[in-house]
Amino acid sequence: MTRPILLIAEREFRTYVATLSFWLALAIAPLMSGAVMLFAGTPAQPVPVSISGTAGPLTHSARRALEDAGRLEGRSFVFAPGGAVLAFTRPAPGTVEMDFGSAFPLSAEGRALIASVIERDMARDASKTPSFVVREKIVPSAGVDTRHLSRLTSMVMLWLTLTGSLGMLLQAVVRERANRALESLLAAAQGWEIVTGKMLGVGAVSLLVLATWLGSVALFSFFLPPQGGLVPAIFANLAQPLELLRDAVIYLCAFVFYGAATVALGAMARDSASAQNAVRPMFVLLLAAFFIALGAPAQSGALSWLAYIPPFTPFLLLVNSPGSVAPEIQTILLALLLVAGLFTVLLATRLLSVAPQSPHIFKAFSRRAQPVV
Repeated sequence: MTRPILLIAEREFRTYVATLSFWLALAIAPLMSGAVMLFAGTPAQPVPVSISGTAGPLTHSARRALEDAGRLEGRSFVFAPGGAVLAFTRPAPGTVEMDFGSAFPLSAEGRALIASVIERDMARDASKTPSFVVREKIVPSAGVDTRHLSRLTSMVMLWLTLTGSLGMLLQAVVRERANRALESLLAAAQGWEIVTGKMLGVGAVSLLVLATWLGSVALFSFFLPPQGGLVPAIFANLAQPLELLRDAVIYLCAFVFYGAATVALGAMARDSASAQNAVRPMFVLLLAAFFIALGAPAQSGALSWLAYIPPFTPFLLLVNSPGSVAPEIQTILLALLLVAGLFTVLLATRLLSVAPQSPHIFKAFSRRAQPVV
């Protein structure tokens, strides 16, 4: 029973992997990831730093701490006026507060190291002081949310892969209709086997592209410096194993739903032109879902009501991190999407076995619908 499915899937897979455009699409992400790693790995120029509010031993300790933290993060600092500002104040006896200027090129771990070194030095020098505390002055930041950017990047990558695979799937169905090969195929296999085989073959192509894209990002993220800038930080978030697994599950559910809808629409067309007209509303819906997800607020922690409508579900789930939506809500949404996808598979199976361009879609479910002869 599974042999026709595997034969059809293998034929579709071989048809598309043999084209030059497929290999070009496959090479995009590795080349871009390699370019990012190349530019991120270039030696950084010394960063000028200006220290204010200190005198004597505290200045010397602060400079030494900055040099140590810079070596650990692959940076070098030069102490000169007009650079990044590190200001010290004494809000209370025995307490020093560090105020790092905006966009100071040092991670949270590096700043904590500076506080620890200064605490050690000052406690050792001030023997009469029972305790000495150094802390960073916390200023509300309006910086870039790299985690939300990584979710947007993931959504864009999966949307591009999905739309590309739907185009391939549409051509796979229309090709059979146009050259009258579908009748012969229906004589050798059942409708559901044809639908399943074509979706498996094209789905394997899209998963290969997606795995190469995400895999190259995950691979190159291990070679990027931990604080190398915005793009390496986005790569590091994308490389989280649990998030990659969740993205793959969402993509599979989305492909079942949209892929079956593409087969159903393509089955009603006689040629490529009519097929393009038939799927145009679906691609408009895909475009609308893309821009709605793109405009979703960062870290909102709440899904829009549109997430409960299957066409929008995968994209609104992708832009929300796993921890921002309750697991049971995510499970319910994916289950609804999968049920809608299975219903669409049933519809595509019926439409594939009847004459194209039926006046009513639901005529395919009628017992009086006549098969193509």
